Amino acid sequence: MKHTVILSVTIIGLVFMVRCAKNSSTPAKNLATCTSCNGDSVLMQKPDTTDLWYYLPTAFTPNGDGINDIFRLAYSSRVNADSSTITIWDKNGNGVFEGSVNQAWNGHDTKGNLCAAGHYPLYLKIMTTSGVWKEQCGCVSILTYQGNCIYTGGVTYYYPDEIDSTGFDLPTHDNICP
Repeated sequence: MKHTVILSVTIIGLVFMVRCAKNSSTPAKNLATCTSCNGDSVLMQKPDTTDLWYYLPTAFTPNGDGINDIFRLAYSSRVNADSSTITIWDKNGNGVFEGSVNQAWNGHDTKGNLCAAGHYPLYLKIMTTSGVWKEQCGCVSILTYQGNCIYTGGVTYYYPDEIDSTGFDLPTHDNICP
């Protein structure tokens, strides 16, 4: 059987990013793109003169309590959401989520299993309504409650319920351990 692989290389700053695309219903394995993930990277575009902005939380808690159960990008009307994508991998480079930025990730893998607590590398590809592409690597962390609070190990995370149109300005409703 013959397979066709499309390979594209994008240079962002001094970072070389290689993407492999193939026909599949599941995300491609993360072979070279966005491999490091320490849980503290914040992806955002603050409002500019064209009213373009987007914010991506750094953590969520998919435990079914109705607070920060889903992970999704918050963005202005200057983002072409149908053409913008996000891909998320596990620590082994296996795809767990891929979709348009107007879709939310519920913390489950492509087989429907809840992913373990930990850090997940991601690749964000944004197209603006003026046709400009913005690409970034980042990280999202799945956090779990330990007792009645979330232990963060001293890392400052940004949760979905903290976002408004000016950034991460609201307090989270999750209970963070002191």
